[in-house]
Amino acid sequence: MNFSNNELKQKISNAPWQPGCYLYKNSSGKILYVGKAKNLKKRVTSYFSYPERLENKIQQMVIKIADVEFITTDSELEAFLLETNLIKKYKPKYNSQKKDDKSYVWLMINKFEDFPQIKIVREKKNPQAEYLGPYAYTLPLKRILKELRKLFPYRTCNRDIQQLSTNNKQIKFKSSNTKPCLYYYLHLCTAPCAGLINKKSYKFSIKQLKAYFLNQKTKLINDLQAEMHHLSNIKNFEAAALLRDKIEDLKILGEKIKIDLDTDEKKYLQKKSDFYLSSLNALLTKIGLNYHEKFRIECYDISNIQGNNAVGSMIVFIDGKAAKDQYRKFKIKSKQTPDDFAMLQEVFTRRFSKKNLGDQRFAVNPDLIIVDGGKGQLSSTIEILEKKHLDFPIIGLAKKHEDIFILNQGKFSQKSFSSNSTGKFLIQRIRDEAHRFAINYHRQLRSFGQHKSLLDDIPGVGEVTKKRLLTKFHDLPAIKKASLSNLCKIIRNKTTATNLKKILDNLSVE
Repeated sequence: MNFSNNELKQKISNAPWQPGCYLYKNSSGKILYVGKAKNLKKRVTSYFSYPERLENKIQQMVIKIADVEFITTDSELEAFLLETNLIKKYKPKYNSQKKDDKSYVWLMINKFEDFPQIKIVREKKNPQAEYLGPYAYTLPLKRILKELRKLFPYRTCNRDIQQLSTNNKQIKFKSSNTKPCLYYYLHLCTAPCAGLINKKSYKFSIKQLKAYFLNQKTKLINDLQAEMHHLSNIKNFEAAALLRDKIEDLKILGEKIKIDLDTDEKKYLQKKSDFYLSSLNALLTKIGLNYHEKFRIECYDISNIQGNNAVGSMIVFIDGKAAKDQYRKFKIKSKQTPDDFAMLQEVFTRRFSKKNLGDQRFAVNPDLIIVDGGKGQLSSTIEILEKKHLDFPIIGLAKKHEDIFILNQGKFSQKSFSSNSTGKFLIQRIRDEAHRFAINYHRQLRSFGQHKSLLDDIPGVGEVTKKRLLTKFHDLPAIKKASLSNLCKIIRNKTTATNLKKILDNLSVE
């Protein structure tokens, strides 16, 4: 594992084995990223154990991490709530902000109503309402509200209920109803529609419920305990007992919801797995293949700009699901001009060489090969397989309409999917993933080349030193931000390291 300093290494090593949130910071103490975890130790260790498996943006973030802070919670659910509040407070650079508003949900409370409702919404349309969030998932919110409503009842009806006046004897309401509904008898509503609670008491209950979402659970429990002791002292034991039960329920609320969520998650994962298999079977039926357990699909794509920094990608799907640990990338060595056919042939030659087939990473043969391209790309790759006397099912995927090409007895046939075919959905997903993986690697090489050329102009930095610097720091901005002591670990000549630091400090590097 690579750490920027020993203090960070020690903190990661001593991370708690509990749920909670972690805050990554740079050398200036600025928060780079906020995350949540069921197990903090396992989660933060993963960033430094296998950095090459992270997406490019996160790899760049990891280089900048100089410190980490942990905040433990009683449950994974509370970590979920805390993460949202911390992101909202610090707005870290590396916490992705999705452009699609529908990806987020909000908890809406209309604070200007006498008896506010609480709703889960996707858009902030009401300027008079208070919004808590945003939250990435709807299900946990629904679970939380379901349990909290038992402790802090609130109304869900759309009736216009207003408190007109009050005195010690009677409350006057504007309401279309005078009898409590079923939710009152289920202890889920305090029946303001029937005049059974005034707005001050109702809003106080809403305030307590809101405190849970604002990560003020401890304060909420302390306040309830103080009220419970007060009721006990004035010998209102029945009310004190109700508060005691409410406090106990609050303490175990996170675990109660977690059990429900775990059950729902298992159902969801099973449903998702069934969908993947259904999509795979639809694809295999279209091309005349039969399914077997652990069916392996390999898809290949080429990415380059006019032949420069050309790369090939091999992505793997097993039983219709991405197997990212088995992805492979190839830096094209044979061509410096645009020639997708020749580049695909190089990738296939290397993938199916005798040396690689003996390599554990390539030991499992594909049950189906997909090439991103039409007849030309398909013909060029089949040529390599035939030379190596390999007979794997292989298809080409046309750029338009996701039509597939199959070579059968020396002739190409073209097959189309219906617009709502799950097989078409799967092949689109596979093609897009191969394209994404190839482009990311191509960008890395292009960036590497640009930064390498800048290092060429710095006296005393030779080929070996350049390679060591870029291997350690990945890009020029990270080298520029590195401390002199860290540079000296790579460049043994302190004078050269000092000169490099001075020159980079005066350069505009992005």
